[in-house]
This record gives sequence, C-alpha cells and structure tokens, in this order.
Amino acid sequence: MKRFAKIDELAMCLVLWALFLVVGLQFFTRYVLNDSLGWTEEIARMLLIVLTYVGAVVCARKRSHIRVDLIIEMLPEKISKTALRGIDLMSAVFFLFLSWTAMQFALVTRLRMSSIEIPKSIIFWICAVSLLFMAVHYFLHALKGAEANSAFGKGI
Repeated sequence: MKRFAKIDELAMCLVLWALFLVVGLQFFTRYVLNDSLGWTEEIARMLLIVLTYVGAVVCARKRSHIRVDLIIEMLPEKISKTALRGIDLMSAVFFLFLSWTAMQFALVTRLRMSSIEIPKSIIFWICAVSLLFMAVHYFLHALKGAEANSAFGKGI
C-alpha cells in the first residue's frame, strides 16, 4: 500500500507541474508575445479537473477530507468508532456509485476537445478511476477500524 501512496502523490505533483507549465505558456504567449495559443486554455481546464480528482485520492488516503467531528466527538468511544466505520462504508459506496456513473458518461461521450483532437471521455475515465481509488481507500479505512479515524487528523 505504501507504493501506491507514492504513485498517487507523484501523479498529483506531475499534473500540478503540467498545469503550471501550460498556464505559464498561456501567460507568456498572451501577454509577452501578444498572440496566445488557442489550446492552452482548454488543456489547463482539463488539467485542473484531473488535479482535483487525483488530489482527492490523496486526501482520501490521508483522511484529510473536510468533515464535521463535533457530534462524533461527543459520543461515547464505542459508538463513535462504530459511527466512523459506518461513515467510511457509506462514503465507499457513494464513491463507487460516482465511479460507475463516470464510467457510464465515459462510455457514451463521443465529443472531442475543440482545440486539439483528444476525446473528452479521457477526462471521465480519469475521474472514474480516481473515484474508484477513493472508494477503495474509504473501504480500507472502514476495515482498519476507528483507531485510525480519530478526529483532527490524529490518524494521518
């Protein structure tokens, strides 16, 4: 599992750097050369979507998604652990459903990007795989138990 941790963080960093380079190229060509490249805006938008989903996988693995722990912290420890496991399982099911939905969109999408000839379904496939990984991480958190689920990032 540690190997996958490095892979998703590496993917997130590579996408971030690609986004940085594309936006930098867009800025340079638009404001320095006064002749912007048409494809940079669309690619930057797609890279931002990919960065969001790949980053969400890292957050799911590290348990750093935003959540409200006030009520969970007020419950007795045994009930709190059970509730956190239930929340993790519900989250896993929810992300599985979203992954399946993204796969359905990817299968029916026939459009191509307007500036370059790349199918838009690639974005849906990346989203589907990212959501699937998020579901796996939440399922693993539920299996590990609530010891690692303590509030305010203690289990990270």
